[in-house]
Amino acid sequence: MINQVEAQNILQDFLRIESVTPDAKKSFDFLEKLFKKYNFEIHRVKFGSADTIEVENMFAIIGSGGPHLNFAGHVDVVPPGELNSWKHPPFSGHIEDGIIYARGAEDMKGAVIASIVAGINYYERMDSKGTLSYMLTGDEEGVAINGTKPLIKWVNDQGIKINDCIVTEPTNKELIGDNIKIGRRGSLSCDLRIIGKQGHVAYPEKANNPITHAIKALSKITGQLDEGSEHFLPTNIEITSIDVNNPTHNIIPELVHVSLNVRFNDLWNEISLIEYIKNRLSSALDEAEITFDLRKISVADVYYTGSGKLTDLLQKAIFNKTNIDAKLSTFGGTSDGRFIAKYCPVVEFGLVGRTMHQVDEKIRIDDFFLLTEIYIEFIDNYFNL
Repeated sequence: MINQVEAQNILQDFLRIESVTPDAKKSFDFLEKLFKKYNFEIHRVKFGSADTIEVENMFAIIGSGGPHLNFAGHVDVVPPGELNSWKHPPFSGHIEDGIIYARGAEDMKGAVIASIVAGINYYERMDSKGTLSYMLTGDEEGVAINGTKPLIKWVNDQGIKINDCIVTEPTNKELIGDNIKIGRRGSLSCDLRIIGKQGHVAYPEKANNPITHAIKALSKITGQLDEGSEHFLPTNIEITSIDVNNPTHNIIPELVHVSLNVRFNDLWNEISLIEYIKNRLSSALDEAEITFDLRKISVADVYYTGSGKLTDLLQKAIFNKTNIDAKLSTFGGTSDGRFIAKYCPVVEFGLVGRTMHQVDEKIRIDDFFLLTEIYIEFIDNYFNL
């Protein structure tokens, strides 16, 4: 069994490892040693291609028979930014007044360790049963191509059937237990080129200014596209960048380059969104003899699990430890849950998401202990229905 002092030491040591995406090798070395100490079977799997960076991932498993519960998470972190801006060095794991400071403490190394400690403590008991596993990637904060998506497929290809999964995302707004994610909106990123005719500003009749028309056209596609659906917030399109690459004041440029992102609910998909955007742009630009080129950069699908056994057991464990009725929600950005949802029911639950990706990212040690206790109770209830 791992007690609180040992769990805190494990967490600190893990947070001291610099694992800026996608370089997570040392984190996996650390976890492999921990898992093997408690008799987990370990698989370290790399995925890559000619045009992508090879990324390491880990699958750890213990137990036998059903049901099979999985915890999924990532061990890579975003860069710390300006080091001098941090109160304590970002990879020191410094503790002060019950707070531990480190890049990745909240997103999501803290919850990863909490889930592992919980799983180990369950399987150290004589009456443990079922199968428990961990899918961990070093490619979530980056492009997310060679991480969870191929890893869950690899697991499935080995003939390993996962029945249910918890992703250890920092889902809570204010308190541990206030939110469980049961889905996420999708994300579509596009590049848009609006093409006019270059000319001298003194002779506008000889040019066709794409900026003027772009302003009108973009106003027709931005904002909310709907009123939301039963389970999701409204779909919205946001312009994230506009550039004309024109350092002078006397030239009407030929080209406007626009970057945009759509956060969409289950009323839309990639095809319908692109068709909508193209139709709106055409109606605004065709008469002005302005052409455009819209290209998809990336897309993340909507996913929705809904309520059921997984949420019922998790809500019960949360209430027993916190006296909080956890809300089932779908707000926030994308997550790797979208890849797992194609194989099994998945929900997301972890720490409080206050400081992720910020300078002085931190968590309360008591929150880490509380999350561990919730995970332990959930695991126990899951395998002893």
